[in-house]
Amino acid sequence: MARVVGIDHLVLSVGDFARSKEFYRRLLGFLGFKLKYEYPDMAGWSNGRTLFWISAADKKGRKRKYRKGDIGFHHYAFELSSRSDVDALGAFLEKNTMTVLDPPGEYYDDKYYAVYFADPDGMKLEGMVYKPRPKARARVRRRNKGRGHNHCCRRSLPAVHTALAISRSLNF
Repeated sequence: MARVVGIDHLVLSVGDFARSKEFYRRLLGFLGFKLKYEYPDMAGWSNGRTLFWISAADKKGRKRKYRKGDIGFHHYAFELSSRSDVDALGAFLEKNTMTVLDPPGEYYDDKYYAVYFADPDGMKLEGMVYKPRPKARARVRRRNKGRGHNHCCRRSLPAVHTALAISRSLNF
């Protein structure tokens, strides 16, 4: 039996090659890809593990607009390493006036964090991470070094409050 060890590449057919090449140059550059292959009607970027290609659609293909739901491509998800990476991608998309379909947030459950956006042909893309939500950091109390009531007396807070209440009731 043959076993798949990964996805080597994906090729998207695009309506306006120059416009899409510029879009993907900026997007994929932000995501850590470098242009590896370049031809008059095709371009391929790599991040060392995955190749992402665009190709000019043929004359008949350029007559139709892409519609999610037709047979074929639905969307492509870039797996990112953290929620902060998803947030950074969302900010990058906004800054570069790229079409954001759904902003960074939790979708499906509290482990799925994503931003959804579209390329110039309207093809849906996604940046996502599937991990548990980061745990809230526990607040660390610092011991007062050399000053303050707790340092000199070593009394617990409830004992201090009790002593204050007693002294107030006795009018001290």
